[in-house]
Amino acid sequence: MAAPLATTSPRTLAHRLPAILTAAADRLEQMTPQAAMSEDARHLEIQVSVWDHHGLYNNVAVGRDITATLTAIHDVPLTGTRAAYATRLRAAITTVTR
Repeated sequence: MAAPLATTSPRTLAHRLPAILTAAADRLEQMTPQAAMSEDARHLEIQVSVWDHHGLYNNVAVGRDITATLTAIHDVPLTGTRAAYATRLRAAITTVTR
């Protein structure tokens, strides 16, 4: 069963979260999928996915979305490979409350 995502505030990115998490999962599966998953890798892929979603990186909303996304997926276990984490991340997307 998928780990539930933390509830996000209606003022944050709840409606953008599925697209951002899907992009992050895609990146993790494509780039060194057999490497061990880490907090640094999670942070990097979320950051890049949020930047891509917004089309820029120097906006206060981008920083808030990065922080809110990392908070939302905090309980998704970092164990195993990046590919395994991507699978768990995709499963967790379905638990997002809108």
